[in-house]
Amino acid sequence: MRSGYEPIKPSEPEYGAATWRDKSDGGFSMSQLERLVKDCGEQPDTWRARSDLCHAYYDGKQLTDEQRMFIEAEGLEPRSTNLIARVINSVLGQEARNRTDVRIESDSGEIADVTDVLNPAFKEAHRESYADMAISAAYAGQVKGGVGWVEVSKDPDPLNYPYRVRDVHRNEMWWDWTAKDFLLRDARWQVRSQWHDLDDLEAAMPKHREILRQMANNWAGYAMNSLVQDVESGNTMARAFDNFTRFRIRSSEWLDTVRKRVRLYEVWYKVPAHAVVMRLGPTRVVLYDEKNVLHEMAVSRNLVKLERTLTRQVRRAIFAGPYRLVDEGTTRRNFPYVPFFAFRDDQTFTPYGLIEGMVNPQDEYNERRLRVQWLLKARQILVDNDALDPKYNNLADLADEAQRPDMILVRNAMRRNANGVEILSNLSLQKEQVDVMNDAKMLIQDVPGVYGSQMGQAQGGVTANSAMVTLVEQGMISMGELNDNYRNARRLVFENLMDLIVDDHAEADLKVMVGEGSSRRMVVLNTIDQETQLPVNIVKEAPIRMGLSDTASSPAARAQQQTQISEIIKSLGNMPQAVAVLVPPFLEASALDSETRRQAAEDFRKVMGLPAGGDRAARQQAEKAQQEQAAQAQQTTAATAQATLAEQQAKATKLLADADFSKARAAEIRATPAANDQAINDALAEANGAVPQGIPA
Repeated sequence: MRSGYEPIKPSEPEYGAATWRDKSDGGFSMSQLERLVKDCGEQPDTWRARSDLCHAYYDGKQLTDEQRMFIEAEGLEPRSTNLIARVINSVLGQEARNRTDVRIESDSGEIADVTDVLNPAFKEAHRESYADMAISAAYAGQVKGGVGWVEVSKDPDPLNYPYRVRDVHRNEMWWDWTAKDFLLRDARWQVRSQWHDLDDLEAAMPKHREILRQMANNWAGYAMNSLVQDVESGNTMARAFDNFTRFRIRSSEWLDTVRKRVRLYEVWYKVPAHAVVMRLGPTRVVLYDEKNVLHEMAVSRNLVKLERTLTRQVRRAIFAGPYRLVDEGTTRRNFPYVPFFAFRDDQTFTPYGLIEGMVNPQDEYNERRLRVQWLLKARQILVDNDALDPKYNNLADLADEAQRPDMILVRNAMRRNANGVEILSNLSLQKEQVDVMNDAKMLIQDVPGVYGSQMGQAQGGVTANSAMVTLVEQGMISMGELNDNYRNARRLVFENLMDLIVDDHAEADLKVMVGEGSSRRMVVLNTIDQETQLPVNIVKEAPIRMGLSDTASSPAARAQQQTQISEIIKSLGNMPQAVAVLVPPFLEASALDSETRRQAAEDFRKVMGLPAGGDRAARQQAEKAQQEQAAQAQQTTAATAQATLAEQQAKATKLLADADFSKARAAEIRATPAANDQAINDALAEANGAVPQGIPA
């Protein structure tokens, strides 16, 4: 059986134009791929405009150009009060406050060494790749516009950190619209478009340098040369130029001839494929690799069972305009781009977030506030035709001066009506406008389900601390679905990151140092036990994918843990053994610097005679010594008990013997007087001539 994936290619032949546009070596069927992603341009695209609008409202851009022109024509200032940002910031702050660390765990002690290696590697990758920053940005996109994206991949620059976790703008991503899963695990494809400078592309793809350069120049030089010279129509460049001119998408969408940039389309897609797998258990299946010595050994010894199965292979293709430059198969099981969906429409599957329902109340608030502003400045003027002195002012001057607090008006001394000019301000509707405005303000919080207590405001009539905590908890419950989708997406990000780490630790006989200080030791991965000749510490076969567990990492959560441990230590003051176990983790979680924490905990363990923290071998030796000591104590106790029993049996035997002797002596003593009496009787009988008893006559 062949190892790896064997993609099942379509039975129909490739189109001629498709083969000319394919510049990749050994790629999948280009016609099939283009059919697969054909609905990319037919998806409902209105959600992108709505999402952009939601992000603009969060940024305070809440007035259109038409609204600004109308407001300025009314003589008002085009102002908007951003109430959405405050509510959304309180939601985003909850994510930062409740953020948790992630660590790898295993349910089996057989892979304890593998866990000891992967845990620090995963912690380092988590920190150095700024994964929390990318996830927070994706969560912000999820809350505001309905979707955020995170990329988990390897950095092509070897001088950078090898793992890259970055947030991706929503307008760069397209995906299989038929996928139902919120994490798009059932999607057939994902597409990302991204601009790249020409010099970077030429350095990264030297074999495509000529085509990329002509594309960036809009084929201007080649077109002129083809008119002057007799260029062969069948050569590679001629066919490429012909495909460029026939491409239906506008060049401005994927070409920037001023800065010399090209927009690449990265397509990740799944195709049916055959694969040979090793079944290690009911739920553990590993892709068979014939180049892996350990796999060959396991198969030759009949330790595993090989199966040929039907699965899907994840492939990666790169397009530049009409040309496919790269198409390659991978061993990944997930796409590198993880979606953070807030909610999805039931009919169209379009994503939307919290701000979508807050736009109308925000517009209502801005409109009513502008109306109140207009009412405060509006004046109704009642004037007679002879009320003004035309030598000094007219009706236009009256209209301008009516809005001024220092109005100057010259009236006609010969007017018929003494009250010929009357300026009124109708504020009777101001209260109704303010009531509607305040109602819209409350709706901005009520629509997403965010209470004032979550934003540090005291609710009306709520003064008890327990009641405020209840309101905060109720607000968190109202966003339970959104945060649950966030946690699942975050988990998938870390699983993809862990897959990359596992791939880099698959080398045979890989030696890795683990631990700190005196507990530092070497672990050999992907090796063979010299005694049993069985594979040990096989990283790719270790069941650790589901071993991700969240642990609180916020300062408040750590302080709460410290308080709980300190209270437990106080209550166990009369049990030194229990205190010795709890003090080291208390010191390691303290606010001291890392070196002081480690040294203090290590010194405490030395004083108490405990093994160093994280030293699995020392703990195993200590446990073994304790078991041996307990066995010896048990043997000593058994021997002592047996000796005591023997001693007690000897004493009992002696007591019985003494009792028998006493009985015999007593009988002897009792028999002695009887014998004397018989002797006396016999002597008397003999003296009288009688025969003694016991002597025959």
